[in-house]
Amino acid sequence: MFQNYNNIRIIPLPHAAGNGFLIVEFHSESNIFKKRLKNMELEEFFDKKQIIKLKSTEKQLVIKELVDKLQELQVINNKERYYAQVIHRESLENTGIGNGFAIPHARTESVSEFISIFGVLAQPIDYQSIDDKPVQYVLLSIFPTEMSTKYLYLIGMMARIFSNKEKKKMIDGEPSPAKLYTILKKEAKSYYESISEKEKSSVGKVENLSGVPSSDLDLLIRLDSLYRQYDEGNNSVSLNKKIESLKKLIDNRSLTYYERMRKKRNSPFSIVEKNSCTGCHMEIPPIYIEQIKERKGISLCTHCGRFLILL
Repeated sequence: MFQNYNNIRIIPLPHAAGNGFLIVEFHSESNIFKKRLKNMELEEFFDKKQIIKLKSTEKQLVIKELVDKLQELQVINNKERYYAQVIHRESLENTGIGNGFAIPHARTESVSEFISIFGVLAQPIDYQSIDDKPVQYVLLSIFPTEMSTKYLYLIGMMARIFSNKEKKKMIDGEPSPAKLYTILKKEAKSYYESISEKEKSSVGKVENLSGVPSSDLDLLIRLDSLYRQYDEGNNSVSLNKKIESLKKLIDNRSLTYYERMRKKRNSPFSIVEKNSCTGCHMEIPPIYIEQIKERKGISLCTHCGRFLILL
């Protein structure tokens, strides 16, 4: 699995199930996601001028060409900085997500708006993608942390196109940038409508721990510290006794949820900074922040499910 956001999952299929195509699913824990994307149009991400034909034949040169074009269009004013940020992000995890599509990006507070540009290569290039196939389409994005949800929407929409043989054929037909923009605009609308339908079914709601005392959070943090000692090789009798004794003091609902999260996440806890969960980097609406402050119980991130800690 290449990416696994709580809202969007990009999953490589076995070759027998679809020639390595990716499935992109949307999981909405609440109506917060849709409210923030009300009436979202493709123009919110990029316009026709930001779909270009690329001449470069190497990965880093492709990224540089896209960043250079953004500066030429006066969308950014420090191309060296943003090129370095995108390349750094790329060094952490390759963004070739399969089916000839790559999504190099940088999350940075150096910008206040969502910036994106879509490039089409004359010939596919090696990108070390998850499916080992060369890349011909590159979507480069630069955005502030608070727009992470907006970014996931764009990637969900684009990846759905590239995971569908019929939709991808329309793009592979080498349409002009103007024609390609028309295709993408139509898909953006279709994707938004599909989110609306899935939201009605209330898929994947985050577990409700209302009524659990806030003191349990302190106990869970202490328990997590003991478990980390155990994971590091300390399996002494005294440590096991401490773990079992502490578990008896914790509400069964929060304990069960913690143990489930511990298996899924490296850390089931997350500090709230700048109205965002530091675990998944997703924005937490101010109204929900206020609700967290007013609660006497435990609060969970509606995106990744981590226990939220307000300092």
